[in-house]
Amino acid sequence: MKSCFTLSLFFLITGLSQAQSPCDKIKYVDKLAMAPSELPVQDFKLFDYNQIPDSVKTRLQSEIIKETSAAFFKELKVRTVKYLDSAINSTLFTPVVILDNENNPVNFVYAIFYEMKFKGEIPFVFKLEVKQNGGLLKKGQFEGIVNPKKKIIPCSKALSIAATDKEAPITKPGEIYIYYNQTYKTIVWQIMEADNTTGDSQHVTVINVFDGEILERNEFLKGMTNFDNE
Repeated sequence: MKSCFTLSLFFLITGLSQAQSPCDKIKYVDKLAMAPSELPVQDFKLFDYNQIPDSVKTRLQSEIIKETSAAFFKELKVRTVKYLDSAINSTLFTPVVILDNENNPVNFVYAIFYEMKFKGEIPFVFKLEVKQNGGLLKKGQFEGIVNPKKKIIPCSKALSIAATDKEAPITKPGEIYIYYNQTYKTIVWQIMEADNTTGDSQHVTVINVFDGEILERNEFLKGMTNFDNE
């Protein structure tokens, strides 16, 4: 009887420890503040995808298929849509100048967050910047997303890499993101240091999901990673 109780307790503790793993609650780029080099999506306003005109959706579909394939487009699921226009831009502390692929100024842009499963098994979300007419704001936004040949290292491996980093280890991970990083043109794991009661910033490690290389070590101000505008 005692052995049965001990065994039950073991499975209960094991189950709880697994449920509390940071890798069980991976977040995506639609909950992440953009890098300074990217458009400030945290300042965009939410928009209903169903309100986008059908003609715009049709052109966008054509643009995506042209850059990728019909099979790739079929796997995409719209997760969130946000937009920035001249009125919103004028209210920003630092208004941005938006240029398209031909360096023409643009006064309206959608940020459409698409969810997909990488190689059919690992979900992640990427951001696509689209002009008001459905054309892509910039070419090459799918580089590093479509048909990469390498395997993605699992979340647990990324945690190990961050924890054993000699320069700035993260031994107590907090929020974990997987997303496409426009700066490095690759999908990355971003591991946040667990929040604490002291200090006003959190350490962040950004890791290439394909080879485990640490791409960045940053400090983020607390409370600046989530920009939901609901």
